[in-house]
Amino acid sequence: MTDERFREVHHLDMRLSYADCDPARILYFAAWFPWMERVHTEWLYLNDLRQDTLDERYGFRTITRAAECEYLVPASLFQRVRIGLGVAHLGRTSFRWDLRMTRLDDGVAVARGSMTLVTIGTGGSPVPVPEPLRSLVARALPPSNGARTPPVTQA
Repeated sequence: MTDERFREVHHLDMRLSYADCDPARILYFAAWFPWMERVHTEWLYLNDLRQDTLDERYGFRTITRAAECEYLVPASLFQRVRIGLGVAHLGRTSFRWDLRMTRLDDGVAVARGSMTLVTIGTGGSPVPVPEPLRSLVARALPPSNGARTPPVTQA
């Protein structure tokens, strides 16, 4: 989760509500995870890769293997926050999103997270990240030293 290589490919803006917060009106620690899933699902949807039709259309699905979130500063009720999505890694059977949560009113980073997704076939076993998903994710990778896309490595 290194910020210097983060390149946002999509984001969602939201206002924290009571449902996101604990009784102290501070963001509940687990509240970021549904938003992290929402922003990556929307990016795939906007690129014609609907999670509900991947199996039918392409013979694979994605499952979340790992998710983490590092809380940097508190976020409170009614603050506006941007959840930014970037691609951090593309492996043989998996890829990793990096996410950045930033308060919109003052630009302060409040959290950062990552999610590793694995592509599985209809039998439930990992399969190489198939097209068109592989090309879409590869195009979103940040450049390596400003020169070229990092090589694809095995997950």
